[in-house]
Amino acid sequence: MDIFIEKLVKRQKTSKDTWTVVGLILAAIIVVFFIIPMIPIVKNFILFFILAIPFFAYFVIRSRNIEYEYAFTNGELDVDKIIAESRRKKILSIDCKDFEIAAKLNSDEYTNEYKNIPNRIEAVSSMSSPDVYFAVFENNGKRTILFFEPNDRMIDAMWRYIPRKFFK
Repeated sequence: MDIFIEKLVKRQKTSKDTWTVVGLILAAIIVVFFIIPMIPIVKNFILFFILAIPFFAYFVIRSRNIEYEYAFTNGELDVDKIIAESRRKKILSIDCKDFEIAAKLNSDEYTNEYKNIPNRIEAVSSMSSPDVYFAVFENNGKRTILFFEPNDRMIDAMWRYIPRKFFK
């Protein structure tokens, strides 16, 4: 019997996101109303810039809306990043049997050995979420740690595939 479980997690906005939006809006206003009128060559194309700069700002602001999709299929975990509900980027595809360990982030299993792994993939709504799990594996010859938020069905299915490596 095939197992297929999917979960979508929306990343929470951070203060960095807020400051990026505020900074972009201020920069767009300054460029459109103060800098462009001062450049003589650009005055001929002022309508283009009045339309293009806010469009660019809107595009960048929308790209701050990020979701992560986990798809667990017969022991293989796929993690995709969805940007602005329109563009998809594959982050990871790995067989769970390649995990060194997988456990809840706030468990005793998350030791300094794992905290100090430099290659990190944070595919979570927030690192402070109580549902965050971590998995350690080899990726392109480098030890990597994945942070993700599986649902209960996904946790049970993963545990069935790797019961000695998965700690609920």
